Amino acid sequence: MFPKKKRVTKEFFNQIMKKGTTLSGSFFVFKYIFNLDLPRYTFVVPKKVSSKAVERNKLKRRGLNVIRPFLFKNSMGIFFYKKTSIKASSQEIKEDIYSLLKKAKIII
Repeated sequence: MFPKKKRVTKEFFNQIMKKGTTLSGSFFVFKYIFNLDLPRYTFVVPKKVSSKAVERNKLKRRGLNVIRPFLFKNSMGIFFYKKTSIKASSQEIKEDIYSLLKKAKIII
């Protein structure tokens, strides 16, 4: 789990949803904005992707572990999982996240 200062709060979530730019990959839809605060990211797994909370939490943890080593510019983002991501390996997820962050010019 991410420390509290690196998580997206409710107010930031609403701000990202209203003003954010959207990118789409093969396993994620990524909404982000640039800010002057610390980098903050979160993963959202809809019930349509998996009805079991255990599986949704597993997917969230997998995503968070993938983005830990990256160095980010000051930005906030939300990764929304797609249905196709259930059968994806960790390596495929890592490549998709990396490509989305490169497109958004967020990775240092």
